[in-house]
Amino acid sequence: CKGIYVEPAEIAYKDRREVQDNFLAILKQMIDDGNYVGIATHDDYLVDGAKKILKEKNLDKSKYEFQMLYGVKENLRDKINAEGHKIRIYVPYGEQWYAYSIRRLKENPQLAWYITKSVFGLD
Repeated sequence: CKGIYVEPAEIAYKDRREVQDNFLAILKQMIDDGNYVGIATHDDYLVDGAKKILKEKNLDKSKYEFQMLYGVKENLRDKINAEGHKIRIYVPYGEQWYAYSIRRLKENPQLAWYITKSVFGLD
């Protein structure tokens, strides 16, 4: 999972390219180790990179899935789905859905921008 949270440098890469390169390296390692992988990202670069790795490894579609948050980058989600990849959508629900969603927005206000872009088809 490549999240949107801002984390301290002691526990997270700060450079975007470093984050992306590490994500793809870990994905390769997990596939090589025979794991079922959940590719959780809304990053177009990572989705494209993951699809290249899946093709190179000739990985059966039953061995992985893409994962995305409901309402974010729906055009990308639809493209992944149309290409025949399994996709799991994360939907906050239940009694605490609103409090959870507000907490996420407070932790990273940029999330509101992603949702707004998606609602208006700008993603």
